[in-house]
Amino acid sequence: MKIAEIKEQSAEALAALLRDKEAELRTLRLRHNSTVGGIQTPGQLAVLRRDIARIKTVINQKKVNQ
Repeated sequence: MKIAEIKEQSAEALAALLRDKEAELRTLRLRHNSTVGGIQTPGQLAVLRRDIARIKTVINQKKVNQ
């Protein structure tokens, strides 16, 4: 997800997106750590962490600018 796409969204939409991304990260971590299934591309974890960081950054910027 690009930073420009994130900046266009409202604070409520960002909060919902953050919850969704964090939930997705939790499930991927559980699948990655399990011995049975695993995940096909471990790079997904890094991408999700970066997306979460971008979202949190924009949320904090919007708080400061208010």
